[in-house]
Order: sequence, then structure tokens, then C-alpha cells
Amino acid sequence: MKDMPYVVDRSLDAGELEPVARRGRSDDSDLALETFVVEHYDRLLRLSRLICHDAVDAADAVQSGLEQAWRHRGALRDPDRRSAWLDRIIVREAIRLSRRRRTWLERILGLDHDADGPEIAREPTGDLELRIALDGAFDRLSPEQRAVVALHLHAGYTVAETAAIVDAPVETVRSRLRLARDHLRTALGEVRS
Repeated sequence: MKDMPYVVDRSLDAGELEPVARRGRSDDSDLALETFVVEHYDRLLRLSRLICHDAVDAADAVQSGLEQAWRHRGALRDPDRRSAWLDRIIVREAIRLSRRRRTWLERILGLDHDADGPEIAREPTGDLELRIALDGAFDRLSPEQRAVVALHLHAGYTVAETAAIVDAPVETVRSRLRLARDHLRTALGEVRS
């Protein structure tokens, strides 16, 4: 963790976040990356949460992904692509963590990886039963399917961009999206009927 310039303390306001290892830095790109992370941390956490479906695992995936990003920050060639570059790192880490958790807890111990249950509707006027069904159906998707749904439908990436982020062929991403949508429609159709 020595290479990591800071650890985001969510109890502080964005203006109060103080980098720990700012001493001796001469590269503006490091400062730009730090600033970007501080501004987009909540978005990265939400993206990771959609894939992990567990708040603690999502935070772990973001932290680990940010450590990887910092160590490999020299690989970012186009600063305008910083968002996609960082999303790719975070999504891959979230998928890796979800697979490990699912494999260890669900296959070996037979436990559900989301012991807290589905997230309850955030919208006061939302249909609670439909939201619970959607959360349950989304949770039953594979981490790979959750990743492409989160990136394409939630974050707004094109299918080609999503494929590049998850490092899969475009047709594989389309297939995962189609299967995920079919699964979600089936689950929601059962609730509505």
C-alpha cells in the first residue's frame, strides 16, 4: 500500500481529502488521477456494487482496483479515456471478487453471498414487490452478466466499449446482455402476472 497516494475516507468532504504521499511529486498526471478518483469514487463504488451485489465486497473491489490503477498509472496513454480505463480495472476486480466469493461461500459452504438480503426500493413511489423481484433476479445473474448490464445499461457504454472493458468479444457481450435481459424479463413477468 506504500505506492498508493491516499485512502479515501468517506467520512470527509471531497474538499477535505488530503493525499498522504503528495510530497515530492512532480507529475501533474498523478494529481489529475487523484482528483479524478476523489470526484468519481461514489460512481465507482456504485458500479462495483452492481456487480458484487454486496457493499463490503464492492468497497474491497474499488480499493483493490484503485491500488492497481495507481501502480499501473503509466499505462494510461490517453487522459481523456481515464474514466473507461479506471472502470475497466474496477469492473474486472469486482468480477474477480464476486467469482471468488460465489465459489467459496455458495459452492463450498452453501451460503448465500448476500446475507443482508435484497436492497429495498430507494424510490418512495416505487413498486416494492417489483423492486425486490428485480434485485433478486439481478443477484442471480452471473458476475459477468451483472458487469455487462451495469456497464451497458447503467453506465451507458456502447456494446463495443463494454467488450473492451471486460476483455471479451463483442458477440460474447451481446450474448451476456441478451441472456441477462431474458432472465430479468422472465423474473419480472412472473411478478406482474
